[in-house]
Amino acid sequence: MTIIESIVQFLGQYEADRIGVEKLTSQSTAYSLMKAPQEHVEKFISGLEIHTDYYELMVRRDATSEAERISNNAWGQGIAEWISRKERTGDYPVLDGYVCTGLGISTPFALTSADSNSAVYQMTIKVVYRKEN
Repeated sequence: MTIIESIVQFLGQYEADRIGVEKLTSQSTAYSLMKAPQEHVEKFISGLEIHTDYYELMVRRDATSEAERISNNAWGQGIAEWISRKERTGDYPVLDGYVCTGLGISTPFALTSADSNSAVYQMTIKVVYRKEN
């Protein structure tokens, strides 16, 4: 299983709806995880590598009413708090061939675009993992 698949599976513990990979569908409610174009890798003489990757969680939800927009922000706050709890307890995604050592939110849940029926929100999730040779 790839790293992004493992993270999608992990996030599925919070959100029961399917989270897609690198495509946000036009459905009224949709979720997608996309790898951000940045990565930090620390390499050590021992062969140990510490990777820090960033993933954009994109969310499309109905947003015609004030109540729906408030609910959307509550959803964003809820998943951010859930990820923070997972970080505090060390409950990380299982990554094939790697060991996850950190998880967090590097950019908070925020509105990125809206039309008359729906809104798209985004947050950046930081994943730190090690690879040993």
